[in-house]
Amino acid sequence: MKKYQAVLFDLCGTLMQYRLDRLPLITVDGMQVESTTPLTYACFREFDRGKVSFEEFYNAFMLTSALLEQEKNETGKEFLSAVRFDRFLDRLDADLGPRRTEIHRLLMDIHLKKVGQCLELLPRHRALLFNLKDRYRMAVVSNFDDIKTVQKVLAREGITELFEVIVISAEVGLRKPREEVFLAASDILKIPHEETLFVGDSWTHDIVGAKKLRMDTAWINPDHLPPPTKEIRTDYVLSDLSELSRIL
Repeated sequence: MKKYQAVLFDLCGTLMQYRLDRLPLITVDGMQVESTTPLTYACFREFDRGKVSFEEFYNAFMLTSALLEQEKNETGKEFLSAVRFDRFLDRLDADLGPRRTEIHRLLMDIHLKKVGQCLELLPRHRALLFNLKDRYRMAVVSNFDDIKTVQKVLAREGITELFEVIVISAEVGLRKPREEVFLAASDILKIPHEETLFVGDSWTHDIVGAKKLRMDTAWINPDHLPPPTKEIRTDYVLSDLSELSRIL
């Protein structure tokens, strides 16, 4: 079994599960959808007095998010959550006057607070991390558009101190699979990439990015999907993060 000095973890879908069932459930075009928009719209109505319908509000938010996601994928850049809500309010084109800054902050805070509540650290994942902490140098390397939300979630779960380095794309300004995001962690750890294992659930963002730097990779693949490409091979395939114990 290969020896590693460092283990780098993705956050969402790897260290923590994202619980969609903790979001409000709404019906859109006859389909049920989980979304933070009922919460943010309730706040918005207090300022707007119902001039903008929920349907207009929801569609503007979803279109803004989709276009921003497309821009992220095309450029490799990260855009802060604040940018998303600024563009959203521009698209909504509501007459908010001098209170726009206040509304912007409130909507973003409500959204991010709920997103943070949806992130869950499973007991078996917690046990794994504490088992590894004395044997490996560990880091979090995550695509996430708000630094404080990640910090709060890790602190809430009592695992911040387990990680020597925490790299969030919002801080770097770039997203995985851009190598600069991985290097932001490895340059601090100063451990050869060949002695580093990267663990993540996204083939495109995690496995492809880490392999460009010659890191070994463990792909979290609970649905047992085939690798999207034969040109890049992962070193390990796991159904759940807890299976990492058979590697380390």
